[in-house]
Amino acid sequence: MRLTKDEARILGEAMDEYKYKLVASNGSYKELGLFNKLHDLQHKLEIFGDDKRRYGRTSQDDLHDLFVRFAKQNKL
Repeated sequence: MRLTKDEARILGEAMDEYKYKLVASNGSYKELGLFNKLHDLQHKLEIFGDDKRRYGRTSQDDLHDLFVRFAKQNKL
């Protein structure tokens, strides 16, 4: 399975929210060091999702534009 840059950014944003809830809900995850591993995964997704073609543009690079672009590309 391959991820696009937009999909990687969306997953990175979701990971940012979810990692805190997951580790707080279960103490055994904290012992495994899951938070640090999820943080590393989030960092990899953010690095991969960085689209250098969008540098210098003032639009089409925020999260709202990302969701709009993703929804248009994945219509059924």
